Amino acid sequence: MEREVLYGVLLEVAYDGTAYCGFQYQENGPTVQAALEKAISTLEKRFIRVKGASRTDSGVHARGQRLFFTTPNNIPETGYMKGLNTVLPRDISAVSVRKVPVDFNPRLTAGKVYIYRINLHPVRDPFEIRWHWHYFHSLDMGRMIEAATYIKGTHDFDCFQAADCERDNTTRTIYSINVDRCGYTIEIKISGSAFLKNMVRIISGTLVDVGRGFRNPEYVKQLIESKDRTQAGMTAPACGLTLEKIIYPDEDTSVLFF
Repeated sequence: MEREVLYGVLLEVAYDGTAYCGFQYQENGPTVQAALEKAISTLEKRFIRVKGASRTDSGVHARGQRLFFTTPNNIPETGYMKGLNTVLPRDISAVSVRKVPVDFNPRLTAGKVYIYRINLHPVRDPFEIRWHWHYFHSLDMGRMIEAATYIKGTHDFDCFQAADCERDNTTRTIYSINVDRCGYTIEIKISGSAFLKNMVRIISGTLVDVGRGFRNPEYVKQLIESKDRTQAGMTAPACGLTLEKIIYPDEDTSVLFF
């Protein structure tokens, strides 16, 4: 019997995570993975399992999530884009697609870029409520920027992981971290080799504490050295976090440094 020829597909997608219980499939609610598998399987006329590069949490968004699957159908890339965007839910879009080797591992990345957005307008904006943490207090940008300098580099980030995180190795490398403001919106942009569960949200909550004056900027350095999660800030709401980009070693890695 002739062996079936398979093709590897790397798909980039964007989604509003508000209605989903995270990316990865689970039985207690709708997930982005399940919606994508349903759409891809409709095109393929057979069930297709996908592997995501990042397990975004419930309510977290993405502009550049990547996922991989194999298929015996050599569908043109333009065909996949058009077909998927026809059958996908309105809050998920196929952004780009390319062929890759069938043994491609989507989780072996060069790095990831996240942005956490905080809106400081005194009146809640209904057009941004799904994509920002609306925070009704002023924040000192200078203090937040100074505190962020202690996060850059390779550290044991045990203090910035969720209590139920199952990672044995909590050492990660943060390539870049910037705190910028445009109008009423503060953006915490961070890139790194990999991230622990809730890591960016806990970092954001901690920087907000510094911005409010509850902690000194130097406290972040002491916090990392302490490895004590109970001393860090709150886990900032999921709605403010967006996975902006996932970069692989064969791509332009300069976008990880800003």
